[in-house]
Amino acid sequence: MQRFSSLHPTVRLEVLDRLELRQGVVLFELRLSSDRPAGWTETLAQLPHVRSVELLSAGPRTSTYRIVYDGPTFLPVAKRLRLMRQFPFPIQAGVATWTIVGTEPKIRRLIERLRAARIRLDVEALRPGSREALTERFTARQQEVLSEAVRLGYFEVPRRITLTELAAKLRIAASTLSVTLALIEKKLVDAHVRAPPRRPGAPGAVSLAAEATECS
Repeated sequence: MQRFSSLHPTVRLEVLDRLELRQGVVLFELRLSSDRPAGWTETLAQLPHVRSVELLSAGPRTSTYRIVYDGPTFLPVAKRLRLMRQFPFPIQAGVATWTIVGTEPKIRRLIERLRAARIRLDVEALRPGSREALTERFTARQQEVLSEAVRLGYFEVPRRITLTELAAKLRIAASTLSVTLALIEKKLVDAHVRAPPRRPGAPGAVSLAAEATECS
């Protein structure tokens, strides 16, 4: 998706899931958000190595596709280190942002090998514990609100949706949503800023912003 994302930098892609059908053949589901979400099927189908494109759903601003293409395994070094990405993950303007969970030594080895392969990347965040440990802090409703707020671009700069619009999507009052988001943000601050020092070798999660590759 690097070529498509670089050619259309204002389009936001989210890889929802990815499955290696067999050696060198990959199936993935992609959510595409733009001012004109429909009409991308032919453009995607013309990308190098793409075998087929199926439109699963189309809305006013987003559409979802299932794509089969010829491509390598995602970062063989990650596979050898038994590190997994968290889904979904975004790609925009040629940059993919991955959250990868593992022990600190394995994460450091992954970063070193990616840089040795001259893949441009930035470490955006490194936190103790897994994503599951973090989400356990939230109630089911808070997780739902947070997921929708992230998906619809509430936390992006500039925001793609206002508080009032998000409240309407969630069918709750704007004042209620404001309080819920404040509680979510407090828990996130407590988890990231006030977290105790991580023990060497303990599980953690790293967020990497890297140049999207053909194996993203």
